[in-house]
Amino acid sequence: MIFELTDSIAQSLIFAMENQEEAFVLDAKTGTLLPAEKKSADEDTIYSLPAWNSHDGYGLLDSFVSGLHVPNAKAELRNVLIAGRGVFRNFKNVIKKYPEVERKWHFYKEKQMHLRVLDWYNALRESWGLDALSDEIEDFDDLIEEDFNFRPYDSLQDRDCVAQGVDAVSKEYEESAEGELGQAYAALWNLQCSYEDKESEHGFVCRTSSDDFAGCLLVSHLPSCAKETVQLTALFVKQNYRGLGIARTLISFCMTRLRERGIRWFIITRIPQILEPMLVRSGFTKTDFGFVADLKKLLNE
Repeated sequence: MIFELTDSIAQSLIFAMENQEEAFVLDAKTGTLLPAEKKSADEDTIYSLPAWNSHDGYGLLDSFVSGLHVPNAKAELRNVLIAGRGVFRNFKNVIKKYPEVERKWHFYKEKQMHLRVLDWYNALRESWGLDALSDEIEDFDDLIEEDFNFRPYDSLQDRDCVAQGVDAVSKEYEESAEGELGQAYAALWNLQCSYEDKESEHGFVCRTSSDDFAGCLLVSHLPSCAKETVQLTALFVKQNYRGLGIARTLISFCMTRLRERGIRWFIITRIPQILEPMLVRSGFTKTDFGFVADLKKLLNE
């Protein structure tokens, strides 16, 4: 019997798949789930649900953690996975410490389970002689602005948070290598973040929905008398919020605002290597001095 996979049915299937204590079947005529002990599947009007067990659940946790780019959360969650006991309960307890990562986890789980349901449904469609449906779930990165607030930098309100963030990143650089080399890395970072006229800097800050400071991007004119050229003076995201697309969104917001202010050249001399592909995708070109974007050219493309 041909039936439509509505959002309601898909959500019911996912809910039933996660229930490891009871088994259900789908009544295609009514679009409802029935206890398997009361109704047997005939794969005509009564269908067995997509296969899902604790092994699948663990695999989902493992794939999520493997693709996570938030160092502290990733380390703690990886320890949970290798502990061997109480994995699901402990995973839930640990991830609550990282609200934005927890948000990403729920979206990831929903998407992956939806894909499992879609594969199951497409197998049925093939048996009915119909074409497969494509997945149109929105990517998590497109949801970043729903969980965070991005607004122009306010020196009075944000200066202390930025200073604390700069110091924290400086310590990270200092600890990234032994002895004087680590100290040199920290000094280079501090030099990049120093500028003569702090009142003239501008950029964007990112805060969570509960107003916790998550990161920022600041620029200053180069040289100070320049009208159309700015350099990046600070770009960082606090450790617990990394890997969620915040840096890319800060870059995007800042480029738009700079164009509106008549800025043409956006120069970045130092940036973590992991962010370089993102800059290229955003329109930056690698030069002998780092990266540069011609905002006027990008506006006309």
